[in-house]
Amino acid sequence: MRSLQPLAMIAAREAKADGCAMHQFDAAGERQETFSWGVQLPEGGATGFTVASFPLGAEEASSGVLTFVFRGAMISPRAQALLERMAAVIEEAWRLTEVPVMYARSAARIGELETALADSKIADRARGLLANHVRDTDAIDTIVGHVESVLRPSQLRTALDQRTKEIEQELAEREMAARAKAVLQKRYGMSEDQAHVHLRLVSRQSRKRLRDVARDVLAR
Repeated sequence: MRSLQPLAMIAAREAKADGCAMHQFDAAGERQETFSWGVQLPEGGATGFTVASFPLGAEEASSGVLTFVFRGAMISPRAQALLERMAAVIEEAWRLTEVPVMYARSAARIGELETALADSKIADRARGLLANHVRDTDAIDTIVGHVESVLRPSQLRTALDQRTKEIEQELAEREMAARAKAVLQKRYGMSEDQAHVHLRLVSRQSRKRLRDVARDVLAR
């Protein structure tokens, strides 16, 4: 997750930590370093450092850990409070890694239920036609129309397809805007905030969508 490192760096800066690191647990429970900055996590016997650790949970169990290293024997109450507040935010962002799995699980269950429901509707109609001894032509016309109606894309599927397109478009626009901001920062020495404000201002003044303004910057 691209958001985790800058969030941790903000926490470290505001709490005046001398170092921070994030580790993810693999299937065997071993720590795999995701990133680190500044003073490294001291070994077991090291003295002169204080470490603040925060578990990062995904669903039922911790799947990672966030640590901050301070030179000295203690952490100030203010720094501890800041870290606890930011660790809660970082843990929420960490949980985003589980969102695709949860969505896939829900979508699979919905698919199973919709399949069972459609199959039940078709089977019931077909058995009804057989029991009523409807003439061949009428039976075929009836069952064909019924099956086509039952198998028509559901409102949920249509909504999901539309939402997928909207998110894909929004993500593409954000990536294009990020590239345009990087160009402005490099070309004119702007800060990230200044580049962001510039794009928004040009968008408003020209009455163009932000993606079109960003595209113009990249084209130049």
